[in-house]
Amino acid sequence: MIQFEGFSHINIVVDDMDAALAFYQNLFGAVPQQAFPHFKNVGFAKSAGFMEQPEDVDVSITFLEIPNTGVFLELMEYHNPQGMENLDEKYSNDLGNVGHIALKVKNIEQAFEFVKAQKSVQLISDDEGYQPFKIDNINKDEFYFFDKSKEQDDAEKQAVCDVVSNIRYFYFVDQYGVQWELEQGHSDIGS
Repeated sequence: MIQFEGFSHINIVVDDMDAALAFYQNLFGAVPQQAFPHFKNVGFAKSAGFMEQPEDVDVSITFLEIPNTGVFLELMEYHNPQGMENLDEKYSNDLGNVGHIALKVKNIEQAFEFVKAQKSVQLISDDEGYQPFKIDNINKDEFYFFDKSKEQDDAEKQAVCDVVSNIRYFYFVDQYGVQWELEQGHSDIGS
């Protein structure tokens, strides 16, 4: 059985480290923490699956922290070997890769307007009416707890209904093809 110790990071492969740093610093106020420019390490290369000529692998790595989230981004720019660019359009229901990464915010409307104004991101919908919508009210019959004692506790069930019925969120895709969710009001999971 795996014994987890906690969250580590989210990896994003980029084509230009300086541009990527500027992008995430502007978008999220991310704070650079560590940089490994032109990192050439045979053990690293082999662990990453580069079994042939691992000594030729050359990658720059930078870690950034998104303030007040505990989320670290690991940006990697491969100088050698370079990978394929595969930034197809992403929709909420597409299979494969990470579905999205969710971050909690306190100011959903302002966050939406800020993200919408960024030239290098795309909202998940081009519809002019797209915005952070509130999840419709739910009732206790629409979900269940795996924990039987919680499942039988009306107060626990109602608390979840109250939280879920107040969540507002929106999705966007950044210039590297990563889909993000910004949400407000989700106080029960990950608190």
